Formats: sequence, C-alpha cells, structure tokens
Amino acid sequence: MSSPQKAEGAAHPLLTRLFPPTLVAARMPRIGEWSPVPSLKNRDRWQAIDRAARDRILETASASLGRPWPDLPASLFARFARDGDRSGYQDRVFARRARLARAVLAAAVSPGTETSQGAFIDEVMDGVWALCEETSWVWPAHDFRVLGPEHGLLADPDRPTLDLGASGTAVLLALTDAIAGDELDRLDPLVRRRLRREVSTRVLRPYLERDEWGWYDGSTAKLNNWNPWIHSELLLTTALTEESDDHRTALVCRILQGLENYLRAHPRDGGCDEGPHYWWRAGASLFECLETLTSLLGTDAGVFGHPLVRAMARYPVATWIGDGWAVNFADGPARPRETAPALLYRYGRRTEQPEVSAHARALRKDTGDGSLTTAGPFDLRRTLDALLDTEWNAAPPTSFPLPARSWLPDTQVLVARTRAASERGLLVAAKAGHNDESHNHNDVGTFIIAVDTRPLVIDAGVGTYRRETFNERRYSIWSMTSEYHNVPVVNGLGQRPGPGFRASSVTAHSTAETDEIICDLAPAYPPQAQLESWLRTVRLVRGEDERAEIDDAWQLRSPSSELALHLLIADDLTIHPEGRATVRPRNRRGLLLTWDPGAFSAEAETIPLTDPAFTHVWGSSVHRLVLTARHATPRGSHTLTARALEAL
Repeated sequence: MSSPQKAEGAAHPLLTRLFPPTLVAARMPRIGEWSPVPSLKNRDRWQAIDRAARDRILETASASLGRPWPDLPASLFARFARDGDRSGYQDRVFARRARLARAVLAAAVSPGTETSQGAFIDEVMDGVWALCEETSWVWPAHDFRVLGPEHGLLADPDRPTLDLGASGTAVLLALTDAIAGDELDRLDPLVRRRLRREVSTRVLRPYLERDEWGWYDGSTAKLNNWNPWIHSELLLTTALTEESDDHRTALVCRILQGLENYLRAHPRDGGCDEGPHYWWRAGASLFECLETLTSLLGTDAGVFGHPLVRAMARYPVATWIGDGWAVNFADGPARPRETAPALLYRYGRRTEQPEVSAHARALRKDTGDGSLTTAGPFDLRRTLDALLDTEWNAAPPTSFPLPARSWLPDTQVLVARTRAASERGLLVAAKAGHNDESHNHNDVGTFIIAVDTRPLVIDAGVGTYRRETFNERRYSIWSMTSEYHNVPVVNGLGQRPGPGFRASSVTAHSTAETDEIICDLAPAYPPQAQLESWLRTVRLVRGEDERAEIDDAWQLRSPSSELALHLLIADDLTIHPEGRATVRPRNRRGLLLTWDPGAFSAEAETIPLTDPAFTHVWGSSVHRLVLTARHATPRGSHTLTARALEAL
C-alpha cells in the first residue's frame, strides 16, 4: 500500500486533490484500452472459472432461451402513481436485466462451439435491444415527472431521470459491451452503436449537463447511499462506453467531486446510519469507486490508507450478530438480503485489515457467495468480480472475528457481546443518534438483545417499499414509529421525526466487565410530552451473572397522564407473575426479562405479519410487550434486566 495522502489531517479523503483534472486527463485510458473483465475472445480466463459455477450459469441461462421477454406496459409503470405499488414494474425490470446478465455469462463460459455460443449471443442481442427499446430506465418511484408538480403517470423519455435503475441498466450494458461487444459487431454493428448512444443519452449526458441531482451534492435530498452506488456504476460505464476523450475526463472529474461531497458528510467513525443491509450499496459501493478509479489511473495516491476509508470497511464486522443476523437500525432488515463477500475480501486486502477479509471469508460460508443466486436483482458486476478473483476463490474458510465491542462515536451505535470470537451468549446493540437519519425510524435510544445470535428483543425493520414509505405519510407506517421500537411513550406521545429530535449527552463506557451507552432521550420527544430529561443507560454485564440492563431515569415538568416502556419481541412471549416475562424460540436458549412489578404492569400484544419483507425474517407475527407505569410520577427510575434462559 502506498503512503497516505499529504492531507492526513483531513476528516475525509480529498479526492479532487488526490486525483486532480491534470492527472485524470493525462492518465485516463482511451476507450478500449482498459477493461476489468475479459472479452469473449479470452477463452482461457472464462474456462478457468470453477466447473460447477459454469454449469450453473449455462443451466440457468438455457432455461430462458426461446421464451418471451417480460413486457413492461405503461399501465404497470403507472401503478405507482395510481396506487403506490412499485414492485410489479420493478420485478419485471429486474427479470429482464437478470436474463441479459445471465446470457452474457453463458456466452462467456460456453464451450465455444458456434452452435452453443451462438444461441446465447442471439439472446444477448435480444436483451440489449429490449433494454434500448424501453421508454425509460428509471424506476417509477424515482421519476421526476411522477413525483413532481405535474404528477404524471409515466416517465418523459425526453428528460430522463438518473436514478438507481438508470445507472444499473447503464453499467449492465457497459459490461455487455466489454464482454460481448465484438461478437455483437459481427452480427450487426448497429447493436453496439445503439447501446452506447442510449447509455450516453439517458445516463452520461444528463449527469454531466444537469445540476438537479440531489443525491450528488445534498442540494435537494440528504446525501445517502445513492451517491456512491450511482457513482460506482457511472464510473465503470464511462470507462467502457464513452468514446470522447474530453467527455471521459469531464465525467471522471465530476464523479470525483460527487464522491467527495458524500465523504465530506460521512461520519468519521465509518458507520452507516442506514444500517448493515444498506452498507453493501454505500461503503461497499464507495470501495468499488476507488478500486475502479485507481485501476483506471494507475495510482491509488494513498487513498486506501485514509482513516475514514479504513473505518468504513470495518462496519460490517462491527454490526454482525451471527448466523445471518445483523444489527438492523433504520430500514435495513435484520437478515441482510444482499451481501458481496468477495468485494469485502478485496476491501480488507486493499486497506490491509485482515479481520475484514476474514469476515468476508466467514460470510461466504455463512450466507453463501451470492454470486449466482436467482432471487432479487442480479448484479453482473459483482458476480464477475467474484468469479474472476482467483485469490478469493482460493481463500480457505475461517471464523467470524466477532469483536467483543464496537463503539461508533459519530453514528452513536454500541454493539457488545459477552465474549469475543464466540456466538454463544448475549449481544446488546443500542443507538442514540437522531430522527433525521437516512431511511430513518423514530428510534432514538432503542436497543436489540440477541441470545446465541438470535435477536429476541428486536427492531422489526421495514416492509415492502410503497409510495407511502418515502412521502409525508412515512410515519403513519407502524414499523417507522417509536411506539413500535424499544423506547418510552410519555404522556401518550412517541418521538417525532426531524433533525432536532435527537439524543443529547451521549457517552459510552467500557471495562472488561461492562459496556454501556448513556444518553438523554428527552430532546427526541415533542414539547407536549413535558419531558425535562430521560436518561437511558443500555448496559451489557459480563461474568458469572451475564445480563443486559436498561436503566431509565426520568424527570417531567408536570405530572404525566401515561408513561410506558415498549419492547418489540420475536418468538413466543409469555408474561409471568412478579414482573417476569420469557421469550422462547424453538429448540434454542431464550430470554428472561424482569422488571419492578410494583412500578409497572405488563401487557402483551400480538402483531400479525403478512408482508413478505417481514415474514421472511420474523415469521407470521411479532409481539409488543408494554410495561405501563402504575403511578406516572414526574420523577422516577427503573431497571429492566434480561438474562439468557436455557432451552426447554
């Protein structure tokens, strides 16, 4: 690794100084001089891929041959504007792109006979043409015309919106060009010419010429994972499809400024306030940007040694619970649906952090590589990276690092387990933060408790995205509200959204025996709650009596009409006399919760789940344990304790 940049004191990498326009202009390769993937001509590279993987690729792609491509009627796009459904259209979009990606892979790994490869090349041509024939590449929920004052049903092809759907389509076509472009030229040069023209017209030119992308600079939206995600795809698309040398340089320089905007706003501790699921399209995408950029320009300028870049790589390690579970504050699911272990392995390698690469190796064993799965959007880029990385494919499995504690002081998240490098025992995760985070839930002061990797006091996550998920009705959705998180309800009121609703006086303390986070929750509540202060301490205690403790001490400006502590529970919940409740998963250790029965009464509610985004993780229901103060005094304190419970 080369020496760190001169601006060592900078909180974020100064990319525009590390890679100034003069360097970009001098080092940027011309189109066709650089590619991260081999073309179809390089038979040795493709045939070196594991035989079992090649067989799966061919089997999956062959199943689609001769079948009609999914259609995309205007009325399906219009459903988002009419009834809020976005999945019907997106599912067909994903199916089209997955089919093209698998055809490209099949053409690459096929034995090479004219007959076997020819069918897949025709399939690639059909896929390219189908995507180029689409009126728009934007997803309905993101289109400016649909979301704007015009409230249109459909996208305007003369003014394309640059979103995740558009950039994802562009990079798929760019990789298709790099791998199969020469073969397409043999069929008809018009196919490749049209591919490049559509990519330029719909994606690269709008990015370069228009200044209305809030995800670029935070001008109209909070900077979030869209920035590195889209930029990672724009950068590779530029390198593989843009023919003008001047435009190539201009695009890369603009991308560098956009990434610097993102990094400037990023927490110094490397945390992702959108959670581990979104990190795979936030920190991971940032790494893809840097990896592509440094390969293109032939220098890394020390960027992989910057403390922020290194810290971002550690986030998946810090937030991993085990057995497929992760700490899931905000919209992320408790079982991340998308991981890319090969990418994380390279990230650890480039930043010289063996524990990150070890986590990636263990993740492959725990969740599978994911490179050839059939569920969800298919990512050709990450699939290729995994298939073609010989070091990754040769790396032996290992165990998860599982640090005893991780404290992210800027993101204000604590994760602690009873013993390092072990999945057995209690894990406690808690957050302070504020209620204007990306993909925000009103959850300041909430916590998660897991036993032997199974979350039992939980964050439910988020349901299937609909129109309401990202408009003014967001906090009418139950899973977004503080009433369905593990935080107090005061005077009948929960927390409110917005940057001013936040924790204050946040500190964390660690010893060999304990880890704890302390914060004042009062500023997260509206004035009508009459809160002067609500000091919450979430603590993990190690030793012979392993336990989690939630200490609450409150002071109100006037007597309260109602004061309650809410807990969201997975698995079977039973309330017992004398201030006890048990949570029992099937055939596993559970959790014993205890509280002061003289101060709080207890009631359990069952929350039926029907949305697949919830049922896939939690099953048919979760439960809410409500502890209601028997006497809502203006000043008080209480301790809730959780201990592991042996299986029946």
